[in-house]
Amino acid sequence: MSPDMNAAKSADRKPGINITPSGEKALKMYEKEIATYVRELPRLVEEDEEGRFALIKGDEILSVWDTYGDAVQAGLDKFGLDHPICVMKIEERNIKRYAILMDQLKERACQ
Repeated sequence: MSPDMNAAKSADRKPGINITPSGEKALKMYEKEIATYVRELPRLVEEDEEGRFALIKGDEILSVWDTYGDAVQAGLDKFGLDHPICVMKIEERNIKRYAILMDQLKERACQ
């Protein structure tokens, strides 16, 4: 195959994210929290929360913290060790990344 044909094939391919089996398990476990993050991320970025950490439980952003450790500690204080919590860094670039991920997961579900 010529270099031009390879370049054309690469241009036609959508960007993808490699999801490991353990990654798939985490995506399922935190499905609601990830959906909440994706939904609320543009608002959080607009409110100048970029670089901070969101403590998420279910469909709610509970609080925003300056450090990952502080967000985890707040989650542990509120829920203890027996309940999973989700802490996500607020980054504008994740708007596009998670859009790609969500599209990829939808395509997989349809196959």
